[in-house]
Amino acid sequence: MLNSLSLLSNKSKSILMKPILIALLFVASVACTTQLYTPSEKNVNKVETASLAELQQGHDLFQNKCGKCHKLPKPGSHSKDEWVKILGKMAPKAKLNTDESALVFKYVVNN
Repeated sequence: MLNSLSLLSNKSKSILMKPILIALLFVASVACTTQLYTPSEKNVNKVETASLAELQQGHDLFQNKCGKCHKLPKPGSHSKDEWVKILGKMAPKAKLNTDESALVFKYVVNN
């Protein structure tokens, strides 16, 4: 008994497989994306003194500068002390100045 796919030409198989491949790539990209929290009033001054505007700026910097080079860790995945060490090492690589680094710190610890 012949497999039904064996009756199809290579071109037909390719056409059938393309949507499947696209769907798999989409699912993989969504699964690999870190879900960042969106700052709200409940995060203001939670651990570190920070306004909502500062948390939003920190979120944007974290996503756009840090996320440009690698997958972002979840803000809650590290302690306050760990974030101090991480930002001390990574801020220069992300070209964050002192004020920007402080905003990112406020964002990641006030999750």
